[in-house]
Amino acid sequence: MNKINSISMNISTSHQISRYYDFYRDCEIVFTKANMQALRIDPRQIYIKCNGGQWPCIINSTTLQSATIIIGTASGAFSLLAKKKDVNISLRYCFLDQNNDPIQLFVNCNVKAITKYHNSNDFALITLEFLQRPSDELIFHIGSFAEVNENFISRKEERILITKESLKRLSMEKEETIVQVEKVPRRCILKDVSFGGAKVLLVGIPKFLVNKNVDLEVFFSDENEKCLIPGVIVKAEFLEGRKNIAVISIKFDADKVPLVYKVHINDYIMEFQKKILKNTSPVYKDSGDDD
Repeated sequence: MNKINSISMNISTSHQISRYYDFYRDCEIVFTKANMQALRIDPRQIYIKCNGGQWPCIINSTTLQSATIIIGTASGAFSLLAKKKDVNISLRYCFLDQNNDPIQLFVNCNVKAITKYHNSNDFALITLEFLQRPSDELIFHIGSFAEVNENFISRKEERILITKESLKRLSMEKEETIVQVEKVPRRCILKDVSFGGAKVLLVGIPKFLVNKNVDLEVFFSDENEKCLIPGVIVKAEFLEGRKNIAVISIKFDADKVPLVYKVHINDYIMEFQKKILKNTSPVYKDSGDDD
């Protein structure tokens, strides 16, 4: 079951959705190509509906209280929206689930502002204000994405030690994996992971590994999905007592870390926070020296 595109409407999830709305209602997400791919938004199925008709549009950005869209000034939609008053407006979002089936979500809106898009007379940037709190599904999609990316920035160096328990909580089957060093596959063992990097053991000489480009393979059993995370080796040293095993620290390319990886790390960290509140002690270690 995909963590981003599915909702189990239980008490815990309802509380989570309320928290997302309270914390991230004003957080603006700009729909760059990377963000749209991460959110699995189908731009071909985004529409604005006005007075019984519908027109394709481009969502430029969204919060949980408003959205900005781009439409052509020659379209019928623009002439209706320009009136601002007495117009029934609905914005249709479209997400794709794990089977690439569309999830269509509607929000009723009012026009708040209209400006030229990049000083063009052919396109307009229209700010739409939501008339009510959006659906739980939309809050979950946008809120979870906002939380993951916020934690990715603010908690990048917090480490998760790889143990039997943490592997289970991360939905990883085993600590053994593959790291491609300059595109050459090498067997390795995960020692810890974080939003920003990982530490692994592999056969090799440290001085020949530092500054090498790598791609770390991580498999998540619950998603049945393998991630390939690009990065660079920022530190390497011999494992104590061994002259053929290197301990390497990998710093990920922040712009290329897959969303599914971010989600699993975020889920673990949030679960850790809950355990702190309950005065429990899971296996977890704070920041280390990747660089």
